Amino acid sequence: MKLLHTGDWHLGKRLHGLDRREEARAALEEITEVGRAHEVDAVLVAGDLLNRRHVDPVALGDCLAVLEGLARLGPVLVAVGNHDDPDLWNALRPYLVARGIHIAGRVQNAGEAVVSVETRAGLLHAALLPWPEPARLRTELGTSAQLSKATYADLCRAVLDDYARELRDRRQREGGAAVLVGHLMVDGAVAGGGEREMTMGITYAVSPHALPTDLDYVALGHVHRPQAIRSGGAARYAGSPLALDFSEDNHDKTACVVEISGQRTTFREVPLVAARPLARIRGPIDRLAELAAAHPRAWLLCEVELEHAVLDLVRQVRTEVPDALRIEPRYPAAVPGAGGADGGGDAPVRPLPELYEEWYREQDRALSPRLRKAFEQALADADANAADT
Repeated sequence: MKLLHTGDWHLGKRLHGLDRREEARAALEEITEVGRAHEVDAVLVAGDLLNRRHVDPVALGDCLAVLEGLARLGPVLVAVGNHDDPDLWNALRPYLVARGIHIAGRVQNAGEAVVSVETRAGLLHAALLPWPEPARLRTELGTSAQLSKATYADLCRAVLDDYARELRDRRQREGGAAVLVGHLMVDGAVAGGGEREMTMGITYAVSPHALPTDLDYVALGHVHRPQAIRSGGAARYAGSPLALDFSEDNHDKTACVVEISGQRTTFREVPLVAARPLARIRGPIDRLAELAAAHPRAWLLCEVELEHAVLDLVRQVRTEVPDALRIEPRYPAAVPGAGGADGGGDAPVRPLPELYEEWYREQDRALSPRLRKAFEQALADADANAADT
């Protein structure tokens, strides 16, 4: 049995104001083509389909179109993520299941969470574990003396144990393969960088040893860097299909094709190249174009080395590098003991009117006394308003 594992699409996400809709659609079409080329029997989607719970209808429409396209390859099994609105996806379940797309928006009991579907290669049992929200998890599991004082990690482990037990029972009774699809933060996973920071800490993490080791595969979402988890079983993050933040410029994007043969599971990472990569460059303004040439398809973060402030820095950089999305000035580090008259290490601060006049000179223009006076008056008014508030 062959499975396509994907997730963390974050449809609707903008990057420094850039709408990357066409890139995201191209990346997901590329993933669909990977599944088609490898003749997969089912698709596992491990959450964060959309970037915001406040739904963008355009992004939602794109997402539904992708899911329907994947369903033409085989059954699609989805566990939603922390960026997804669980109630929206639960409401869409009747529409989706009629199209071969099985989705879980909330944590359910094991009997409801495990879905058994027929594929071309035989029966597949999949437990769907959406993001376990700490504020709701205890309620969703029900109250008991044993769980009343349990930690978040303990509660997640209890869910994983119940799901694994149900999967093992079904596989023993009915045959077929057993997998778990979960949107989880596993302790020890290496973050990609673009994930939501508040959900990446130890407070929300489960131990890798909590993951069941006797299932055929554990498909994980939430971490954007593709990687295997050292849990003793076949557990893996597929990663995001395109770099979502400049902190994700240091690893490749891939689709994961999983093959289950008897009691052996193998996987293959297939490179994804449809979306434009992200890259960082650093240097003075007059070298940025040369540095950018080494990244011909990339959106760029430019760290600009400057001796002093440049008032129209963004315009100058984008003239040299049109694909610069983010521009950050970098100044020389202060030398201890050098600088101000008080013997401190900080260089004296140049007044804004002086910098303004210097900028005029760089444009081959002279700052008239009238304009300089108006500039100084605007600064004084701003200081007065700040003092009043």
